[in-house]
Amino acid sequence: MDNLPVVKSLVEKLAENLQVPVSCKIRLFHNLEDTLKYARMLEEAGCMLLAVHGRTRDEKDGKKFRADWKAIRAVKNAVRIPVLANGNIRHMDDVRDCLEETEVEGVLSAETLLENPALFAGFRTAEWVSESEGTNVDGKLDQADLLIEYLKLCEKYPVPWRMIRSHVHKLLGDWFSLQPHIREELNKQSKLTFEFLYDMVDRLRDTGTRIPLYKETRVELTSDSYSDRLGCTPTFEAQS
Repeated sequence: MDNLPVVKSLVEKLAENLQVPVSCKIRLFHNLEDTLKYARMLEEAGCMLLAVHGRTRDEKDGKKFRADWKAIRAVKNAVRIPVLANGNIRHMDDVRDCLEETEVEGVLSAETLLENPALFAGFRTAEWVSESEGTNVDGKLDQADLLIEYLKLCEKYPVPWRMIRSHVHKLLGDWFSLQPHIREELNKQSKLTFEFLYDMVDRLRDTGTRIPLYKETRVELTSDSYSDRLGCTPTFEAQS
């Protein structure tokens, strides 16, 4: 964002030499017109899919700064390529509202997915149940279940332990607030093992701790809901 000619040159080189479409992700400038010029420049350079984070570079705290969906819609209207919206996606009501307000082809989520990877399956944490437009029931799923699934995937597809440790804290943050001694045991481990983490989940369950994820009883959003308007099947993507 500090050197637009260099950015344009990079995108042009990629578009000219790659056999796959080039996608870009941007944040907002403080001046909306600068953001629109930036988006058009990327499109002209060969970008085929543009993701827009609805905050400026200075607005790092997603809980303090709300994403500007109106600005994202302005970008959508300024270009011809598909646009994805990023920001303020905490549950499926937000997905619906964002698609309606911005008219983009899809949405991204980051921080919320670290706490609740089942977001796009229609599950929400207790924190957001009060905001639901429908009736929510215990979804018979919790973050410990998701952690077990995640650990099994990590065993099959190895990733750095520092990432695993970070994801464990994100997934089980609310659980650890109820059982801080188990969090302390985790923090004391200089070297993690899958055996320790599976046992840790068992010990959390043995305390009787369970914080369910909730599921709406009404019909959830599907790609068919928007296929007629978009002329294609939209994708609801997760950003890591």
